[in-house]
Amino acid sequence: MFKKIFYLGICAGIFSSVACIVYDRIYFFAFEIEFKKLINPGSLIAVNLFACLVAGIGYYFFKKWFKRSFEKIFNLVFTLLSFASILAPLAISLPLDIKNPELFPGLALPMHFFPAIAWFTVKPFFRIE
Repeated sequence: MFKKIFYLGICAGIFSSVACIVYDRIYFFAFEIEFKKLINPGSLIAVNLFACLVAGIGYYFFKKWFKRSFEKIFNLVFTLLSFASILAPLAISLPLDIKNPELFPGLALPMHFFPAIAWFTVKPFFRIE
């Protein structure tokens, strides 16, 4: 069972990473602004894989602890943590040499929901019992 959950986390992380990189490129072409010092493809891949693997570990333990309603509780906790994580880009103080720092939250905030969206999208393809 843990192996399937691990693969689910990897697949969701890859899917989420690709979505973040595509969104980053769309944002760049729409506003002609880059935040390469803060957000680059390598960091996007690492953060998304990490988030989805941690979600997989959480899913495994929620399944063991909350036998009947673990899926509902896990989805609620994952969504709440995604909402809570948007405080980080709002609280960050950008370096002075960054052009148009007011556009940074528009890039970073939606990306915080991509791991959860990817997890909820990929999960039905894995039969975990």
